[in-house]
Amino acid sequence: MADTVMIQRIHTDERVEGWRNRCLWMNTAVSLGGLLSFLLFHGRVFPDRWEPWVALFQAVCLVVLMGETLGVYWLARHLKTGWAYAVPDSVAVLTGALLGAALLVFSPLVSGVLDDGAATAAFAYLTQAGLLALVAIRLLRVFSFVTRLVRSPLLVFMASFVGLIVCGAGLLMLPGSRVPGFELSVVDALFMSTSATCVTGLAVVDIGSQFTRFGQLVILALIQVGGLGIMTFAAFFSLMYGRGMGVREGAAMGEVLSVDTVGRVGRMLGGILGITAACEAAGAIALYGNWVGADGTPLPAGEQIYYAVFHSISAFCNAGFSLHGDSLVRYAGDWPTLLPISFLIIIGGLGFTVILDLLSYRFWAHPWLRRIPALHHRLRRAALPRLTVQTKLVLLTTGTLLALGAVGIWGLEAGNLLQGREATEQAAVAVFHGLSPRTAGFNTVDLADARPATNYFTILLMLVGGSPGSTAGGLQTTTIALMLLAVLATLRGRSTEAFRRRLPDGLIRKSLVMLVLVLVFINAATLALMVSESGGIAAAANGFEMVTFEVVSAFCTVGLTMGATAKLTAAGKLIIILCMFVGRVGPLTLVLALGSRSRQRFEYPDEGVMIG
Repeated sequence: MADTVMIQRIHTDERVEGWRNRCLWMNTAVSLGGLLSFLLFHGRVFPDRWEPWVALFQAVCLVVLMGETLGVYWLARHLKTGWAYAVPDSVAVLTGALLGAALLVFSPLVSGVLDDGAATAAFAYLTQAGLLALVAIRLLRVFSFVTRLVRSPLLVFMASFVGLIVCGAGLLMLPGSRVPGFELSVVDALFMSTSATCVTGLAVVDIGSQFTRFGQLVILALIQVGGLGIMTFAAFFSLMYGRGMGVREGAAMGEVLSVDTVGRVGRMLGGILGITAACEAAGAIALYGNWVGADGTPLPAGEQIYYAVFHSISAFCNAGFSLHGDSLVRYAGDWPTLLPISFLIIIGGLGFTVILDLLSYRFWAHPWLRRIPALHHRLRRAALPRLTVQTKLVLLTTGTLLALGAVGIWGLEAGNLLQGREATEQAAVAVFHGLSPRTAGFNTVDLADARPATNYFTILLMLVGGSPGSTAGGLQTTTIALMLLAVLATLRGRSTEAFRRRLPDGLIRKSLVMLVLVLVFINAATLALMVSESGGIAAAANGFEMVTFEVVSAFCTVGLTMGATAKLTAAGKLIIILCMFVGRVGPLTLVLALGSRSRQRFEYPDEGVMIG
């Protein structure tokens, strides 16, 4: 009986895989056509009179894409089996069907709650949403298929960012992305697309007033996809379709996610997307109702939802983009707004490996609880809970930096930016600006008015950045912690240790290489920017300070500025674009992807040199 079931399963697998292979390239062409029609129409390339024909074309594309899912269910013979083969498609189709049934109930044909115009518009939006969902699933499957053909997955990782940046710049150049009368140059579009994809937050234009809702959504999509990485989405959907990942693909994703064990990559992908969705949804709920306009009056309900979702995604991805031209200056002492954003920034910067380790930690089996007589008998045989050394290092370093940042900002600016403010507002500004330089990019005060010591302190915080495997940039907390531990161990004449564990020498060398590469690149970029801006910001009284601050902010994907971003020349913008890209991809990943690593056949004899 078991052999019969296994044979049937094998035959079903072959039929479904054959059907999908036959539909692959047709669905790819249909997906590209449907996506292109959607973007060009909302980008105002097509005239409005084409709307009925565009809607008809999109409906046909949606039906064709649904045909593959229906074919899978037909070949699977059972609903449960078909669902197992096409979970993403089934969820998208089922959600669309339920929403369509709800709209039908509210339409003039049934209850009449919606008039003809509202019902037609709602069905059109639902069709477009369903089309985008299926198009995203299909194109990510194609991307996952293509990555298997490339020899260097790390090169694919870099190429995915380049492709996303170029596509984003093209979309921002469309007439429908900009308000009427505002012209956007190619360099500015490339700058904004790079800043969003690399979750930096530097902006040469005001996205809240100079981009339309379509342009803002393009930036938001770039932030979300760039923050997690397109390879993460592609690998997740590849696993959902049962194709799995080979050893090479798993190793590449492990390098991207900072996971050593290939077998853990698959479990992490689902956890990453789940944590992201949960945190961003919770953040949007917490931020709802807090947003005000330029005159201080609360925004309407629809705008409240949009602002809450936008800033929640921007905060969790550590992007720092705001729909307000002054970032969050108007909320300087508003704890209900700053607290959710602060928590999103911290969680997004901890790293998904750390978050998953904390979520799987068995607090109920802690040794302290075993001392309680009522629980001792039940817990005595339970395995002791344990956090990894990385989690402990990240939590300790993050907590120390948060406290140090808040106290440092408060002490340095007590007689300047914080002067004349109430104690609660001073605390809010100090705490927020103690964590924001750790790649978040939001600001509640004008940093151009801060003291030079404060800006230098901010540069140090920006260099540290967040933690590995997170949406943050910078040198990373573990890199700094390892270097400090190595220094202390060298002074004591011992091996590098942390939490009763010996740290491998290879990690110390890798941290040293990362530190050297970062410092070399930042100094080279600062010199290049000083030359390109010699007739502008570099010639100002605090020109070197502004240029250094700008380069470090761009490379560490922070997004804070002293006002230099809007004054950059075209050459200066290109330098900052390169800083943002290299800082997001990572200098070490860039070297590993472009360089060839050959096996060392022999080793030379040792000989010492004098140092110090």
